[in-house]
This record gives sequence, C-alpha cells and structure tokens, in this order.
Amino acid sequence: MTTTRSAAIALLALAALAPAAARAATPEPPANVHDRAQVERFIRACETEWAAQDATNDTASSKVCLADDYEGVSSRNHVVNKAQAMTADPGPITVVSDTLDYIRIRFPTPDLAIAQGGETAVNKDGSRRSLIWTDTWLLRAGKWQIVTSQDSVLAKPYEAPKK
Repeated sequence: MTTTRSAAIALLALAALAPAAARAATPEPPANVHDRAQVERFIRACETEWAAQDATNDTASSKVCLADDYEGVSSRNHVVNKAQAMTADPGPITVVSDTLDYIRIRFPTPDLAIAQGGETAVNKDGSRRSLIWTDTWLLRAGKWQIVTSQDSVLAKPYEAPKK
C-alpha cells in the first residue's frame, strides 16, 4: 500500500469518527429518571459541558440541560433566559479552559435536585476566574432540566468545601 493511499485511509477514518466525537459532548439523559445514580451522572455531565462552553462556544449541551422556561443570573449579573444562555459569545474566545472544581448534588424531593459547585476558567493570558454557582434542577414531563441558576464571581481562588 502506498504512503498516499495509507494517509487517505487514515484521514477518512478520522473524518468518520469526528461526528461521533462531537456528539459525545452532549450529555445523554438518564434512561431511568428515577435512578439517582443515573440522574447524578447526567447532572455532572451537563454541568461539566456548561462550564466548558466558555472555552468552546459549543452550546449543544444547553439545549438538553436547560428547560425552555429557564431563567438565571449570569456571572456578569444579568438575568438571562435559555436563548440568551445558548448564544455563543461574539468575538474571539479568550478562555482556554473552564473546568469544574467541585459539585455537590442533593435531592430535597424526588423531582428536585440542587447542584452547587465551583469552576475555574483560565484565560489565554494565564489569568484565572473562579465562580461558584447554584443550579436548580426539576424533573418535569420525564426530563431533568435546569430551571434557574445563580452564578457569582469570586475575588480570589477558593478551596472546595469539605464534606
């Protein structure tokens, strides 16, 4: 097999895998919405992808994870709805990564989950921005989704709370 042909086959294989990799970033809803372990995995996946949105501008997870009537307070102190939360930031992306530092999930009732967590964004210039947040999740019409959230920017990095 020639080098050119091998390279072409390798490129085709990568191209075939690319759509699957892109879909993998969108969290898969739990098969059993009453199985707490499945629900927690879904919530953690949604929160992870939502944090990463600052670095990727990929809002696909917001479509699945945010309720149509979502309304929350952003880290810029603005009240935003689902459409606004799903709008990619205009201009160049300055965040190179945004990852969860911790997340705690509790279920006060079978159809209500409260996720409280923290994340750190790293900018291209090396500066960091820490946020803490609370997201309220409801089980409605067979779907777990965020109905409201509150984000706060911290003046300095923090330590995750001890359990």
